[in-house]
Amino acid sequence: MAYLNANIPIIECYVRGNYLRDQKDSHDKYFECVVFGVSSLPKQVPLFHYLMTDGGLWWRAPISAFCTKPGVKELPLNELVMWDSFSYNFGVTTFYQLAGSKMSYISRRKVKREGTYLFTIDWCAGDYNDLNFGYSEKPDQHKCGHVIELDDGNYAIQPNNRLRAFDPSLAANPSEPLINRLVNTKTWSVENTSKWITDEHEEGSYDYHYSSLENKTDNKNSWGIIGKKNDKTMV
Repeated sequence: MAYLNANIPIIECYVRGNYLRDQKDSHDKYFECVVFGVSSLPKQVPLFHYLMTDGGLWWRAPISAFCTKPGVKELPLNELVMWDSFSYNFGVTTFYQLAGSKMSYISRRKVKREGTYLFTIDWCAGDYNDLNFGYSEKPDQHKCGHVIELDDGNYAIQPNNRLRAFDPSLAANPSEPLINRLVNTKTWSVENTSKWITDEHEEGSYDYHYSSLENKTDNKNSWGIIGKKNDKTMV
């Protein structure tokens, strides 16, 4: 898990000149670069680090700064990115199932934009000593960000519920949702109930029983010995 900065799969692309000139000029200039890292700061979009061919090193540019070739029309940042970063704590993953997949999303301006999956940014809270001031671990608020190379030459970052991923091996028609999905509001845990307790029949015992406080009955743990390798009862 990264804090503040992380490596990403490198993106060989162009940076728009106006992002090198504080938006004052050079809107018609484009420079080759390699994007190699990302920074996550709450209340700001994910910000990217890149190296230019003259050795210039630049930090924390929004994804709207980049394009696949010179002359690509720049889109507003909020047309490309849906949410700011949720936390300083985050991970970067290229999911095998999604690698190279075609994706599409409907933008804020109701435009369908299509492209190719590159990698995913996902956020979490820090350890218990850190102030958790965000929503990264609230089930109904959590968002990840899939980084997409758009067919129009721009790049985008979109969450799960704003896009569709296309896998030709699946028979379903992605233009027809199978069900009206609802956002999950539950936290899934098996250690948040007072119904069950574990019961060692001898202090330090390798094996143990579990006890039902509700039925006041003792049963042999159906999982067998915890941690025993090749135990066929463990799933």
